[in-house]
Amino acid sequence: MATKYNVTFVDKHDEVKKTLVGLSKTALRASGKVIRKHLRENIPVRSKRFKNHIGTWVMINFSTGQPTLQVGFYSWQKVRSKGKLPSHASPHWVEFGTSRHIITPRRAKVLAYDDTMYGLLVNHPGQRATNVLRDTVQNNIAEIRAAQEEYLAEISGTLEAAGMKVDKGDEFEDDD
Repeated sequence: MATKYNVTFVDKHDEVKKTLVGLSKTALRASGKVIRKHLRENIPVRSKRFKNHIGTWVMINFSTGQPTLQVGFYSWQKVRSKGKLPSHASPHWVEFGTSRHIITPRRAKVLAYDDTMYGLLVNHPGQRATNVLRDTVQNNIAEIRAAQEEYLAEISGTLEAAGMKVDKGDEFEDDD
């Protein structure tokens, strides 16, 4: 009286991992979209071209295996490769400011633009840092978290469906 049981083990480890990474990257993209929207509103505009430099990108950190969101400004070469007009000012100058410096001509005897002559050198007074990138993220952290909550709920559901326990961690309050 021997009975046979057919038990098949299905390993869905890779599928769950791929789904988790995909949902994590999507959650980060949603928060990047919120950051870009607020950054375009808050940026000190001297030229509409400067808004073409704003960018967010999601990538996998190979040392930890975790998706990370990076917020920053594209270079003028990257903006031009996207088919948009780049700004003449460096985004780094606007974010971090510049110190006092002297501007001298490189390939001419005097500094001139069109018909206006500025002389042999110009004492530039510098520019204050705006810290618009940092301030935008810090001032809108609640909205960024709300954009991620939808996808984080899907991640929890995916883990529970795979039979994994979700560790909520220690609860703490933010000092906003």
